[in-house]
Amino acid sequence: MNNFWTTVGHTAGRRIVSKAFIWSTVIVSILIIALTNISNIIGVFTSDEEGDIRQQIVVIDETHDGMFASLLTSNEEGIFQYIEYTNGDLEKALEDARNEEHDYVLVVTGDLLDINAEFFGSGTDYTIALDVHHDVQRAKETIATNELNLNAEELAIIYSPITFHELPLYENGEVQTQETHMQAYWMVYGLVFAIYLIVIVMGTMIATEVATEKSSRVMELIISSVNPVTQMIGKLIGIGLAGLVNLIPLLLAFFFGSWLSGNEFYETLFTEIIDPTLLSYAFILIILGYFVYGGIAAMLGALVSRAEDVNYAIQPLIFIAMIAFFLALFGLNTPESSIIQILSYVPFFTPQLLFLRIGMGTVPVWEVYVIITILTISAILINIIAAKVYKGGVLMYGKFSFKEGFKQAFQLAKKEK
Repeated sequence: MNNFWTTVGHTAGRRIVSKAFIWSTVIVSILIIALTNISNIIGVFTSDEEGDIRQQIVVIDETHDGMFASLLTSNEEGIFQYIEYTNGDLEKALEDARNEEHDYVLVVTGDLLDINAEFFGSGTDYTIALDVHHDVQRAKETIATNELNLNAEELAIIYSPITFHELPLYENGEVQTQETHMQAYWMVYGLVFAIYLIVIVMGTMIATEVATEKSSRVMELIISSVNPVTQMIGKLIGIGLAGLVNLIPLLLAFFFGSWLSGNEFYETLFTEIIDPTLLSYAFILIILGYFVYGGIAAMLGALVSRAEDVNYAIQPLIFIAMIAFFLALFGLNTPESSIIQILSYVPFFTPQLLFLRIGMGTVPVWEVYVIITILTISAILINIIAAKVYKGGVLMYGKFSFKEGFKQAFQLAKKEK
């Protein structure tokens, strides 16, 4: 047991105190704080005068009574400044816009039964046209209600919102609102991306750690005093702890950056985005997923003799992780599809897809327990097999081969008994 904790401490400690680990953590933390405050940073370099200037839209009103131009230009609180164009026709207005005398051109034609609005603009911000569309629609409603001579009470009846509630069909059932959907969406998306990074980064780290010790012949000294199985599990936990230590300052940087960006975003983060129940599922699935992928990574790392061969050895593992990643992205919009439900039982896909189903849909509690049990048993079995291959693989040197490598590793492991 002492050897186990020595291996854990040595593996984790060596990485935590390394300059690369410290500097990468500091740099990424600074980037996270900067990204969460990007709007404030941009605001520092934007003068107040520029922020106060509203974009100008000239209006050519060709309706029968010309009421649209007068209504739009009278709105002084909108995000645009509408100006009735009286200096010429449409071609002249477009030419003036190209010469930057104003920003956009709006042409309104027809009558109240068939209003046609043409908006001439440039750029890639589609929300500008949506806002202008909303302003024209609101102007039409105002003109129509005035012509109908509706009083204030009648207008209130027309515009008063309805009360709409969504209720579960079955007793004790659940329904997903737009707020809970978006909350789950971003959490699921974040976890899917996190698991993918964990598999790629931590898997490569584990395999490289083993291969480097083999290539430097340090492994021969280690296995003489530490059981290979104890060594493998110790490395898995040690690198996992190093990753956790790396994650803590990044999370603190994210929360600190969110707090700096403003109380509104900070409150939104904890009330509309983060769900403690989903976080608990995320923690369980990340831990189990780490041991599934980490055990295989350690096994593959033990089969290679040079650190240069690690990338080739773990390619199958990376491909599986990529498939799981893209399946999860596909499942964000179709969490109840049969393919997602079936593949969520496959241990390599369970961490992403089960969390996806829990967050974006409704999964019976019994099914969650069954799938997590399958994942737990799979993690144990994978690490038992990986330990046997690791035990023989650390004694192997030569050209890497999947088929011959596994066969030879099992044979050497039997001899070591």
